[in-house]
Amino acid sequence: MQQKQKDVEQELSRIRAEYERRDASQEIAARYGPFNDASLFLSHGLERNLLALLKQHNCTQLAYKRILDVGCGTGGQLQRFIAYGAKAAHLSGIDLMAEHIEQARRVNPAIDWRVGSGHQLPYADESFDFVTLFVVFSSILDAPLRQHISDEVWRVCKPGGLILCYDFMYANPRNPAVVGIPLREMRQLFQHPDVLFDFRRVTLAPPLSRLIAPRAHWLATLLESLQILNTHFIGIIRKE
Repeated sequence: MQQKQKDVEQELSRIRAEYERRDASQEIAARYGPFNDASLFLSHGLERNLLALLKQHNCTQLAYKRILDVGCGTGGQLQRFIAYGAKAAHLSGIDLMAEHIEQARRVNPAIDWRVGSGHQLPYADESFDFVTLFVVFSSILDAPLRQHISDEVWRVCKPGGLILCYDFMYANPRNPAVVGIPLREMRQLFQHPDVLFDFRRVTLAPPLSRLIAPRAHWLATLLESLQILNTHFIGIIRKE
C-alpha cells in the first residue's frame, strides 16, 4: 500500500513538473493561443463536436445542471459552458496546479474552484449531472492512477449522468510525457454493468492542421470530416 501511494505521489509530481515546463514555454503558448490559425481550427472543431454530442444526448438545458471539470486548467472550458447556458454557481473545477486555479478564480470567483487530484475528488457520491475530462488521461503515464481517476469520476456522477472525455488515441513519439489512450482502454476504464458509450473520432492530426489550416482552411475541414487522419476522440459515457 505504501509503495502504491509513493508511486502515485511520484506520478503527480512528474505531472506538475511537466505543466510547469509547458506554462513557461512561450513556444507552446503561441502554438495553442487563440490567434494561432491552426489552434483556432482545432478548438472550433472540438466545440462543434461537443455541442453535437450534448444535443444528441438531450443535454442542452444546462441552467440547472451541476457540472464538474476534472483537470480544469485555468477554467476555459467551464467558461464556455456558461456561454452554453450553465450557471456559475452550479459549476466546479479541480486541477493539480495551484497557479491555474488562482488564475481561474480571478476570472470567475463564482465557480467552485479546487486544487487537488482527480484520484481523490473532494465531492460527495452522485453529486454531478455532468463530468468532463479534457486531455486528462493521456497526461498520466501510470495506468493504476488512470483507473483511480475513472473510479472517482464514476463515483461522483449521478445515475443517468454523463461523463464527457476528449483525448488523443495515439502516442506521440516526440513527447514521452504523454501516452495515447485507445478507445478500448476508455471502455476498460469505465467497465461497469450499466454504462453506455458513444465515441467519435475528431481533430485532424495537429501537425497536419498546423501545415494546412493557415493556408487552406477548406482543405483542413474536408480532411477532418473524412476522419481517417483524425487523432483524437470525443465521447459520452452515460451512467445508466
